[in-house]
Amino acid sequence: MKNALPDFALRFSTVSTNELSSAPGRTSEEALHAGNGVNFIALKSTPAAWQDIDYRQATVEATVSNLIAWQVRVNREERGMTQADLAAAMGTGQSAISRLEDTEGGDVTVSTLVKAAHAFDCALLVRFVSYDSFASLTADVKPDRLFAPPFKAAEPSLKAKARKRSRISHGNS
Repeated sequence: MKNALPDFALRFSTVSTNELSSAPGRTSEEALHAGNGVNFIALKSTPAAWQDIDYRQATVEATVSNLIAWQVRVNREERGMTQADLAAAMGTGQSAISRLEDTEGGDVTVSTLVKAAHAFDCALLVRFVSYDSFASLTADVKPDRLFAPPFKAAEPSLKAKARKRSRISHGNS
């Protein structure tokens, strides 16, 4: 199944990172309709079509592929990095970054994503979730939702949250 996605999954994966970046603020539904794709992910619950296991798995594979490519591109661009800059930070070549940002660039390894996270100075989270959670978590692909601030940019907000939690836990709200 990995190399032979059904037609519906191929339609789903037709949105390129160029289409995403050319229309900031799109939801996955808007982006996919722009690419003549069919978006079942933007729903808040598991779509009925997901009763078919092949359909469900192909849709998840296409969504993961798209989200990885889009997240890498958004995070690179928001940091003012070129593909060559990111490649240097990851110890690879520019063509590898081009493939990473291509929704049809092929399989991506966790170790490559870890290198990207290090280059962006942010964390990487990979976890198994229910299909309902997946549908909900992947519904919004607006660039601000895909951007992960670097640690230094996130530090003040983390400190503020920690202070607030401390006040609440000590009864000083």
